Amino acid sequence: MLTLTNLAHGQASTSGNADPYPLSAAGWGPEAGNGLFFSRWAEDWTGQRASGKLPMLKAMPLGGDASLTLSAEGRLRYDSYQNAQLMRGEDYQQALFRGIWGADLRLNSHLRVYGEIGTGQVESRGSIVTANFKNDASLQQLFVDVRGHIDSILIGAMIGRQEFADGPRQLVSLSDGPNIHRTWNGVRLYAHGERWRLGAFDLRATRLERGSFDEEIDDAERLQGLNASLIILTGSKESNIYLDPFWIHNENPAFRSAGRIGRDERDTFGMRLWGRLGGLRFDWTLAHQTGESLGRDVDAWALFAVQSLSLSDAGWKPRLTAHFDIASGGGANGSGPMKGFNQLYASSNYLGEGRFLSTSNLLLIAPGIAVSPTQTTNLSIEYGFARRLAEDDAAYAGGMRPYPGTQKVSGHEIGGLFRASASWSVTKHLTLFFNYENLAAWNVLQRAGLPSGSYGYLGATFRF
Repeated sequence: MLTLTNLAHGQASTSGNADPYPLSAAGWGPEAGNGLFFSRWAEDWTGQRASGKLPMLKAMPLGGDASLTLSAEGRLRYDSYQNAQLMRGEDYQQALFRGIWGADLRLNSHLRVYGEIGTGQVESRGSIVTANFKNDASLQQLFVDVRGHIDSILIGAMIGRQEFADGPRQLVSLSDGPNIHRTWNGVRLYAHGERWRLGAFDLRATRLERGSFDEEIDDAERLQGLNASLIILTGSKESNIYLDPFWIHNENPAFRSAGRIGRDERDTFGMRLWGRLGGLRFDWTLAHQTGESLGRDVDAWALFAVQSLSLSDAGWKPRLTAHFDIASGGGANGSGPMKGFNQLYASSNYLGEGRFLSTSNLLLIAPGIAVSPTQTTNLSIEYGFARRLAEDDAAYAGGMRPYPGTQKVSGHEIGGLFRASASWSVTKHLTLFFNYENLAAWNVLQRAGLPSGSYGYLGATFRF
């Protein structure tokens, strides 16, 4: 099986992808391991034909240069909540299922069409969940990808419905926690050289409904922007460092703040410095937001710093981990600028699928440790100390939902967030996983009369 992770500078993958920029930094979204991506359109199996190791249903010849690749994903997860969203007595369990079927039709090396259909099912409390969890059938993706080379530079355009996760995961993600990924409609342009890449995008949100193929394009919710990536340092043992400047323009007609709903229009300017240097891996992002929210000016900022240090390459391969998250808050109930940072479409997994915290009005320091007892197993544990920056603003749960009453009490200490996760790659296609999270209520939450809460899940994912 091909491996796309940790590619050295300028190296093409064994899948035959002619991208001159390292695939791990090309902006195609997170990798799932064993040559697979979370966004399946990012995989190119055509280069495996000559090797004689082409997996079944991948790059099947159709005559001439044309080929067809089929993919599938099934995920089964069992969730358990205690005091869900810190609501006392809100205890329940539910089972979730995701089914995804994709087809990649490559007419030649310059033109292809990718399509994908998904379904999401919920057992227990299914009548109250949103359409990204319970969905009979959805046209997840359908786009045309046109690409070519000018000298050594790859240029291309993706037009249609597509997944998009190019940038810091604290701001843009696929939303992998729910059964149905977030998708967009529009155009994405890209140009990749050997030491740089440029991107531009103009997208509209997909508004899901719970029936079959009843989703709509929401022209009022927009995501636009420019991004780039530069290789600023290369070294031995795949030690690359990247600098990624970005501008993201977002328009949301149904933004919630301080009990009101209205239009939020922001420009997020930022810089991401990330990569690996020996045993040190790091991912640092600094962002500033301007614009207008509910008729008021916006002046917000955030700093995200994620890092890990390998202690040994032998045995269990222990790694010290830590992330520091600082996001501005304040002004939600006043008359001056809105200072609350909008996390846009952040990864739900970043601060936990239990969605106990949002990166708004937050200072979080979370040290931890991770080990790999075998080549196919991973275990990580961390404990986060959460505080709010502004006392006149609420503490926020996932999705920027304010914890009720917290804006009326004094204090800064929100709580302690314990997280433990484990995974086992049983085969190249099957992964078992476990996760547990607990938020211990401290001063701010206790003063507002809110309890501690916990969330856990276990499940399995099959990808082909």
